[in-house]
Amino acid sequence: MEQGTIPRMRTAPKIVAEIKAQDPGSEVTEHYVRQLVKDGKVPVVWAGSKALINLDDVLTLLRMGTNRAEPAPCVLGGIRRIDAKRPT
Repeated sequence: MEQGTIPRMRTAPKIVAEIKAQDPGSEVTEHYVRQLVKDGKVPVVWAGSKALINLDDVLTLLRMGTNRAEPAPCVLGGIRRIDAKRPT
């Protein structure tokens, strides 16, 4: 970012609106943008309870792409662990 330029900080809904203005067929959702923040893939600035995200950071991430992390199976002595949910 150039010195003296103001970052284009937006909320998740406004980021999606800007992306859809440039690409009406975009599949990017508010949920996806919020997940990027939650996973720490894009920084966030909190203004009270409002999360402000740099639009250019999101666009850069979309251009670069991300890798899908696959968990490694946990094997102990030939027996693998299965996580089961307990009924509540």
